[in-house]
Amino acid sequence: MFLKKSPCPAHITRDDFYVGGKVLLYSRELDIIDYGDSKTRDRLHHQAQHVTAVLPASSYASWGKIIDEVMHNFNLTQIRSVQIPPNTADRICRSIDDHARKSIELGEGVALSLLFHGENAFDRFATIVGKFRDQQNVYIAYAKNGIQSSDLQEIVFNELSSSTATLDNCTCCIIKPHAVKAKNAGPIIDAIISQGYEISAMRTLLFERVQAEEFLEVYKSVVPEYADHVVQLCSGMSIALEIRAQQAVETFRVTAGPWDVDMAKELRPDSLRGKFGQSRVLNAVHCTDLPDDAELECEYCFRLLQ
Repeated sequence: MFLKKSPCPAHITRDDFYVGGKVLLYSRELDIIDYGDSKTRDRLHHQAQHVTAVLPASSYASWGKIIDEVMHNFNLTQIRSVQIPPNTADRICRSIDDHARKSIELGEGVALSLLFHGENAFDRFATIVGKFRDQQNVYIAYAKNGIQSSDLQEIVFNELSSSTATLDNCTCCIIKPHAVKAKNAGPIIDAIISQGYEISAMRTLLFERVQAEEFLEVYKSVVPEYADHVVQLCSGMSIALEIRAQQAVETFRVTAGPWDVDMAKELRPDSLRGKFGQSRVLNAVHCTDLPDDAELECEYCFRLLQ
């Protein structure tokens, strides 16, 4: 084995390195599966508190704002939409010592589960929860300690494994890794919700290269920068959304804006790509191009990928 020290690329930061994450380093996709040694584990694992939270459907209008707070204060690990049966909602309230009446709120509609970590995360997130409760009367179910977080994580990320995707009157949107890393996912989701769309399913994804090539294959002969789009899609965490509306594909394409970011900034500066895009490859979001592909793309992201 030959080892050589090399400068760290400018796009790589300390926040990119966490167990379960992925980094693209000198054209190589690296999955971070564990700490390198016990000393590193003892130092970093002790500092990080892992928090599990659930945003009920009643908080839907604030999902983007809450995600924005999480991403600016902690390291986001996972997002997944869930449908919580009444008996499971009761268990969640008991496990986190919330009032039993809140189980009704948790069991109505599609909820959003979050997993994130950071130093002193339980106390710091409690402050964020208090702000949303006091200012907007928003209820957030969340773990207050490590035991509660482990129990809640087991329920919402393992037991509730069924997808909430409807595959009906839908389009697929993927917030690209560069936009997630730039902490623009919250504002993008907030913009989508504020325009009246229904987000019926949401999850974080870490595309392998083969998966990214399969997903984008239909665009291979259409987009000149196809290979670069594949590299971008598998360069880190992305967030997939199933979005529902009348004529969802055509309508959301207008919301996303032109594929070419320069054109988007000139012609549709308020579009998602006009606001958050950087280039033709780093254009913030992928969205379904043709109606016939919408169900296939949503199915790929929410039912075929595990």
